[in-house]
Amino acid sequence: MPQKKKIHLAFLEPEQSIQAEPEETIMSALKSAGVPIKQACTNGVCGVCLTPLLSGEIDYAQRLPHGLNNREKQNGYFLPCIATCKTDIAIGKPKVRLR
Repeated sequence: MPQKKKIHLAFLEPEQSIQAEPEETIMSALKSAGVPIKQACTNGVCGVCLTPLLSGEIDYAQRLPHGLNNREKQNGYFLPCIATCKTDIAIGKPKVRLR
């Protein structure tokens, strides 16, 4: 049975961690925990939820991160709306601020 993964939120004061279910998107885990993150399309196209992955591995499964350009990928960004955790991860402050 797949284990829950830990998502370390390096951008919060104080820093904290939340749990993600094995098949749960990172966005869903963040929303369930009340973490402020902006979202729009929820299918990897718009790029509004762009977030830096500081450590660990994510998985997009069969979904394609169309809202992520090569420069953003090279700078370590990912789309939590369609990604799940392959390992425990640490994330930085999302690029778009929640108003």
